[in-house]
Amino acid sequence: MKKIVCCLLLALVLTVLTQPQVIESLIGAARGLLPGGEAGEMQEQSFSHQMSGATVSDTLEVTLYYRYGKTGMLGAQRAQLDITREETVARSIVERLVEGPDDAHDRLSGVFAPGTQVISVTGEGKTAFVTLSRAFLGAPQGAPADWEDLEQWQDEAALRRTLAVQSIALALTEDGRYQRVQVLLADTDDDMPERIPLAWFDRTQTSMATVLGACARDEAILLTPGSAMELILGAWQARDWETLYAMTAADEGETALTLTAFVSLMRERDVSLLSWQATEGTVSPDGQRATVVLDAQIRAANGGDAEIARESVPLVRVQDNWTMTMDTLTSLMIRD
Repeated sequence: MKKIVCCLLLALVLTVLTQPQVIESLIGAARGLLPGGEAGEMQEQSFSHQMSGATVSDTLEVTLYYRYGKTGMLGAQRAQLDITREETVARSIVERLVEGPDDAHDRLSGVFAPGTQVISVTGEGKTAFVTLSRAFLGAPQGAPADWEDLEQWQDEAALRRTLAVQSIALALTEDGRYQRVQVLLADTDDDMPERIPLAWFDRTQTSMATVLGACARDEAILLTPGSAMELILGAWQARDWETLYAMTAADEGETALTLTAFVSLMRERDVSLLSWQATEGTVSPDGQRATVVLDAQIRAANGGDAEIARESVPLVRVQDNWTMTMDTLTSLMIRD
């Protein structure tokens, strides 16, 4: 009887072992246990792949800065960058600045001269060294052929270069990536980078021997609630309706006025801003609203003088930047 049972068990074992999938499974397990086996090779390849140039792409949210309208201020644009190596972050940021803002941020404009190329971006300690091509000093976008002979365009070119350098400094010092930025010029990556004479940025400079130094973060040039309010009030007082139009936004659910319609409305109301004083403002916890306290004196052509005393004026973020709604602007111009 015992012999019969043993024979049956042996037959069962032989039947199972002859199945192909069972054999493959046993062979695979055996290889995984061997130091030079297939599993060991796969682990080595995986580790080698991680240490090689091939890396997994990461998405990084950054803040970029471009000129706001025709002002001398920089507005913000939040953007997503695809980063594959940590050392490419700074260069990716500078290249996006040179490209200009996206179409959705139509209040912003680029400030780099056409043809400007990013030669290199390197870091040394807390300083970022950004080398641009010499086209950076070329004709500004939209300039006439004789722009170098026109004072207005010489001033405009110097302003745009200043805004360009500051846009790089602001973007690269965001979140403490760097503390300062040195902008240089070169023809190619093989050339020795050169300092830029300060006269290209400040037209009062007469010596070409004085060069641009490393620039730290300058938030005075940023469009904050306080500076946005200053631009709005300054444009109102100067009757610069184009600038004021760029600083206003349609109310929720309303269609935005065209520039022509806006100018006609301002002329019809004919309200002058005589003087003002405004606070820097405070921002709401969600970062989408701000409140500025305003004191001002206004004069309506058909209604005499009026005073705005300690009035809380709301601002809202539109396309990442501070603006005033038409309802708010109207409430300031029309007094009981």
